Amino acid sequence: MIKPTLRKNILDLEYNKYLQYYTTSIILLFTYVIGIAIALLTRQIDYNNSFHMVFSATISFFIIIFVLVLISNFRRELIIIPKEIMKLEEIIRT
Repeated sequence: MIKPTLRKNILDLEYNKYLQYYTTSIILLFTYVIGIAIALLTRQIDYNNSFHMVFSATISFFIIIFVLVLISNFRRELIIIPKEIMKLEEIIRT
């Protein structure tokens, strides 16, 4: 069995890992949205071609949904890990 102090250190490392994933996912999402907005404003995406717009919207939809699912999973882990750390700290104190 892993000692509680070692387990706490491992959880701290996992928390930092998920925090980095979380912030990176948010940055990627905003960068993608800004890139799409710039492409629309500079007319790199053709408004008149319905196939081009539907294709771009479909790809964008799936990318945004994928990143949002990742963000929600990382956020869930960021909520769970501190609770586990608190439980271990109580065990260590006793």
